Amino acid sequence: MTVRIESSSNSIYKHVKKLQTKSGRNKSSQYLAEGQRSVSDALRHGADIEYIIICEDAKLSLDPSGLKVYEMSRRLFDSLKLTVNSQGIIAVINYELPDASQLDFSKARTVVYLDCVTDPGNMGTIIRSCDALGADAILLSKGCVDIFNPKVVRSTMASLFNVPIFEETSPEETFGALRAHGFDIIGTFPTDATACHELDYSGKTVIVMGNEANGISGEIAAMCTKRAAIPMTGRAESLNVATALTVMLYEIMRSRLTADSR
Repeated sequence: MTVRIESSSNSIYKHVKKLQTKSGRNKSSQYLAEGQRSVSDALRHGADIEYIIICEDAKLSLDPSGLKVYEMSRRLFDSLKLTVNSQGIIAVINYELPDASQLDFSKARTVVYLDCVTDPGNMGTIIRSCDALGADAILLSKGCVDIFNPKVVRSTMASLFNVPIFEETSPEETFGALRAHGFDIIGTFPTDATACHELDYSGKTVIVMGNEANGISGEIAAMCTKRAAIPMTGRAESLNVATALTVMLYEIMRSRLTADSR
């Protein structure tokens, strides 16, 4: 059944507006997926969709049957959308973000730890790379960008549903548990580090990536057991954090596949 919303004073309209803010998402444990690709991905992966907002003149290629649907005029919908080409559909999705203690360290082999990665575009690319290159989990420090930020959700495509993501509450406890389960904790650094292709990734591995401007914090760097650097032959001083992580994950995948083929 489709219910028509006529006014911006409607409680559903106001709620969707609140979900455009981090505080609103945290309070309700809900986020927004905008556009037919994002909503289709959510449907295909069994996301817990609370309801869908559609524009009155939207030409949908997906079937929202079985879901609660609210329809709005073009004027009202346009005041909600966050993208130029939203394709006339927004989904409100329920979520849970577990803390790091719920990660099954015994089953994971490759874990990515993000130390205050703050750019939504970088976070989205990181999640996609983790999905594509076989990371078992992502651990987020408290200073990381909200992964349910609409820009992150859009840029992850379906990968947000494919990679387990955990929020860290205590670096000491998290890294203590990782060490106890036999993980090498490899931080990425521009200097005083071993070239990434010379390291051994045959065991359980954590890749630590730092903040875009400041790199890995001193507290987290002190807990790394190895230091890795990505050799560069050009003139750039450094790589974007998402690009650097992609290189590291590819190197792990390449080295393991090579070892397995011997």
